[in-house]
Amino acid sequence: MSSVSNVTLAACVFMTVTCLVYSSNAQGPGIGSIDLGPIEPDFPIRTCSPRCENGFCVGGRCLCQPGFTGRTCSNTIITVCYGGCANGGTCRYGSCSCRPGYSGSSCQIPSCSPSCANGGTCVSGKCRCRSGYSGSYCQTRVCTPSCRNGQICILGQCRCPRFLDGPEPLGISEPGVPEIDLVPFYPAVCCSRSCLNGGTCIGYNRCRCRSGYSGQYCQTKVPSCLPSCANGGTCVSGQCRCRSGYSGGYCQTRVCTPACQNGQICILGQCLCPRFPDGPVPLGISEPGVPEIDLVPFYPAVCCSRSCLNGGTCIGYNRCRCRSGYSGQYCQTKVCAPACRNGGTCSNGKCNCRTGYTGSYCQTRTCSPACRNGGLCTSYGTCNCRSGYTGSYCQTRTCSPACRNGGTCTSYGTCNCRSGFSGSYCQTRTCSPACRNGGTCTSYGTCNCRSGFSGSYCQTRTCSPACRNGGTCTSYGTCNCRSGYTGSYCQTRTCSPACRYGGTCTSYGTCNCRSGYTGTYCQTRTCSPACRNGGRCTSYGTCICRSGYTGTYCQTRTCSPACRNGGTCTAYGTCNCKSGYTGTYCQIRSCSPSCANGGKCVSGKCRCTYGYGGSYCQTKVCRPSCQYGQVCISGRCQCPRFLDRQVRGLPGRPGSQEPERLPIYRPVCCSKSCLNGGTCIGYNRCKCRSGYSGQYCQTKVCSPACRNGGTCRNGKCVCKKGYYTGSYCQTRLCSPACRNGGTCTPYGTCNCRSPYTGSYCQLSPTCYPRCENGGTCIRNNRCSCPSGFTGSRCQNAVQTACRVRMEIHDMTQAQRQLYIDTYKTAYGQPALRTLLRSHAINFAAGIHTRNQFLPWHRWFILELENILLAVNSNVILPYWDWTLHSAAPWSAPLWGSASHWYGGDGSGSCVTTGPFRSGQFSLVSGGCLRRDFDLTETTPSALVVNDILSTPVSSFNDFELRVRGELHDTVHCRIHGTMCTLDAAESPDFFLHHVFIDKLWADYQARSTAHHDAHFSSLGSAMTAAGGHSAQDMIDLNNQPGGVCVRYEQPSSSTARQLRRALSRVAPSVIAKRVSCQPQSLDVSRAVQQGQELFRVSASERSRLSSLVSKQVCRSAMPGQAGPSGARTTATANLGFDLNTLVSLANAK
Repeated sequence: MSSVSNVTLAACVFMTVTCLVYSSNAQGPGIGSIDLGPIEPDFPIRTCSPRCENGFCVGGRCLCQPGFTGRTCSNTIITVCYGGCANGGTCRYGSCSCRPGYSGSSCQIPSCSPSCANGGTCVSGKCRCRSGYSGSYCQTRVCTPSCRNGQICILGQCRCPRFLDGPEPLGISEPGVPEIDLVPFYPAVCCSRSCLNGGTCIGYNRCRCRSGYSGQYCQTKVPSCLPSCANGGTCVSGQCRCRSGYSGGYCQTRVCTPACQNGQICILGQCLCPRFPDGPVPLGISEPGVPEIDLVPFYPAVCCSRSCLNGGTCIGYNRCRCRSGYSGQYCQTKVCAPACRNGGTCSNGKCNCRTGYTGSYCQTRTCSPACRNGGLCTSYGTCNCRSGYTGSYCQTRTCSPACRNGGTCTSYGTCNCRSGFSGSYCQTRTCSPACRNGGTCTSYGTCNCRSGFSGSYCQTRTCSPACRNGGTCTSYGTCNCRSGYTGSYCQTRTCSPACRYGGTCTSYGTCNCRSGYTGTYCQTRTCSPACRNGGRCTSYGTCICRSGYTGTYCQTRTCSPACRNGGTCTAYGTCNCKSGYTGTYCQIRSCSPSCANGGKCVSGKCRCTYGYGGSYCQTKVCRPSCQYGQVCISGRCQCPRFLDRQVRGLPGRPGSQEPERLPIYRPVCCSKSCLNGGTCIGYNRCKCRSGYSGQYCQTKVCSPACRNGGTCRNGKCVCKKGYYTGSYCQTRLCSPACRNGGTCTPYGTCNCRSPYTGSYCQLSPTCYPRCENGGTCIRNNRCSCPSGFTGSRCQNAVQTACRVRMEIHDMTQAQRQLYIDTYKTAYGQPALRTLLRSHAINFAAGIHTRNQFLPWHRWFILELENILLAVNSNVILPYWDWTLHSAAPWSAPLWGSASHWYGGDGSGSCVTTGPFRSGQFSLVSGGCLRRDFDLTETTPSALVVNDILSTPVSSFNDFELRVRGELHDTVHCRIHGTMCTLDAAESPDFFLHHVFIDKLWADYQARSTAHHDAHFSSLGSAMTAAGGHSAQDMIDLNNQPGGVCVRYEQPSSSTARQLRRALSRVAPSVIAKRVSCQPQSLDVSRAVQQGQELFRVSASERSRLSSLVSKQVCRSAMPGQAGPSGARTTATANLGFDLNTLVSLANAK
């Protein structure tokens, strides 16, 4: 049986034989081919002519194996569904078999089940109902507009029944709708006609009119502007006079000033250029007080979002007809005239010439390198040199006259002479080495020495007269004397060692010492007179006395320790203390008189017991001290009130039997303390702080006062039960209470949590079909799945194995080659080309804004990865960690020219090396892949990234802005070329960069649960052109759409491991002060400005970004930082900062 080709995975069944067929690209037995073995059917076999190739002959006809067709089974059936089947669809013979509720070539379009009724149309799996109908499949008749003024909707009509005496039959029915028999209530407030001009229905057909209107239904206008003029308009003679930018009867409509041009239309005051080729499309644009604009009912064939520049004219959708000399989508590019020659390229109207050419249009041939030293460049590109110079570009100087005696001519036109010769052309013989010490060189090359010198080049000094007593003559002509002798020629005897302290050396070499000194060289001092009382004489001639003695020769007795506090030492060594002190050395202070009432004397002062005071504890005191005007009487704080009476019980003065009198009347005194911060202002009268009352401010009052009939109790308002609530009964309660977490507004209405609705949030969402595997319905037709399941109905089990994304330099050569080959194969398939173009189409549709940038691009790279896996199941997207090459990003191995790397720079033009070079790879939009590395700039360093990842979760907006504006936009436009255009996604470099940006978000999420769910957990609406997925769907890498699990592997190089460990242990504030780095500017570089313009960073975001990036992340510039060996390490050179210092700081922790 022949092999089965081009089959990815199919099941084949024939008669009683079942097999599995795997990819024909694999090698080995049983893989890529199938052998069913002999088959012996139980019926006569007729032969087939021609012979069956991939099937069996049955009854004279070929019965083909699955995957083949045709008369002889020679034609292959495509069994692969390119792009894969979405939403649980299954691939059968090249096309997707969709589950109920989905349709389309890849089951990507949700369909409506059951079908939409009453003329509704199915849009993205939901029914869009005709006016007058609603419900999940338009089954319910509704009133449009909604019933107001107490009316109820009965079969699409707003009615106002009035049944006083109980339920009455209505007798209203409609085909297919059950008859409505009874209305079991009496609407007390209902108006058959709407109250006009802002009136409010307050009874049966009774309206309360707004100021300026009257009549039963407020239909009569009283001269004034009603409704009131909006948006700052002023009312003049009953009509609104609107401010610039607004129009309408009451200035409710926003207009565009100046008027829109280039085919644009005005929507909410903005000139927009929508493009809706297939009919009206909902815009969803609204403004407070302005009805929502749902549809734009036309397609503008000629409309330009930006003005055509340089005199261009708009002729189509974002297409300009340019004047001569300009080109580009908006005529923004100046072209060169005449055209650049000899391979020159045009940039901003000027020719950039190739090496070897110059001129306004590269018409002139140049010499490269340029002719030097006055040489002239010929028309053939060669140099014509002046006399005295030679070489291909006149760089070599010639010598004239020629060098003699073997001398050589240097590049400077001078002679380099051999040893023994000198002169401008080596004509003079020299002494080598040169004669020293004034010697002269003879014509024979020998030295004639001066007196006092000798040697072949007069280098040796001679001594005159000769050295005596065994001294030796040095090379300097001086004598080096033996020990014991000195003098210019060693003629004098010396003492060794030399005599000290004024001693003199005799002619015999001995010392004669002065009085008071002794020893061989007078080194010992003697004491005079001798030390007494056991004192010892030192080598300095002073006495060291024993304890208890002092004086020059220890003659005086002392007190030990010394007497304190003015005490004097007696001749017997004892202290004589001053009055008030005692103790062996007068160290103890005594109290006089003695302390009373149990007080203790401490350091000469009395320490009194509780309740007593005074210098010797003689007075009874109050503890704590009296306040509020009270006085202390016999140890108690009291508030007396007497004018002329003598007070008994007061203690008298010391030595007196008479009690003290209190001859005054204290008008400000409170017997009890004023509470809660009150102040005593009279006799038992307190001034209370706001919020308190009572004689002593003991009662708390309610502030502000209780409203709506509430009563104040202990400073809190007790509100009427069931009607009001709040700290002062200011809030109306909702009746019945709001359910399912809804909150009651101040107007007594419920504000419901998603996904609940109803007057008191009692209505829960419905999902059809129902959620499976324990999922819960969180909004209409949307399920929240439990752990382990995913899908619109939680029908898919989450994959247990994660896709592991690696740094591209950590991959093996074979892995990189497989990835690049698979990418190039998939690049030619419709699924990938459609995906890449969607990025350009939606470039300015919100995918680069805060709410979508990170989750939308996570979805985008997941879609690409799914397409690559459909081509080869062994391929996972890699990433490029450009922080590991920050200081030299363009020298990274990634840009190598081998087939397993990405190729190099295109210098503003097509890439000419590597697997994506011109001729081997072309963009979806046409043309070659271009690169223009910003060689003067670097990529952001690991210190910058670490600082961004350290942003607290409370400042998530700053984190997202720095990732988007400081990292993402900058690297895009430092690679430049295709990467810095609307077609950036078509560059293979795009995904290396964006997968790393996604990894940085994943690293930030891994810091905590709050970091993981920051910002995007509340965004449940569908993102732009993302298959209906929301930002919420993309948060968890362990549960991506389709149950996919993704994990990022950290770079494995030793530098990367050192860096991760150090950054985890050293705070960014310490790094900023201690680690030096190369400067990185984000304010003036071409890449930053172009990136911000391309990705439309707003002015406010640019201002905020500028303040954030000005933060210092390292020390000043690193001019040749040295490593341990004395030279900059490779890691330091690549990272752009001093890794050694950072590691040292981490090790010190």
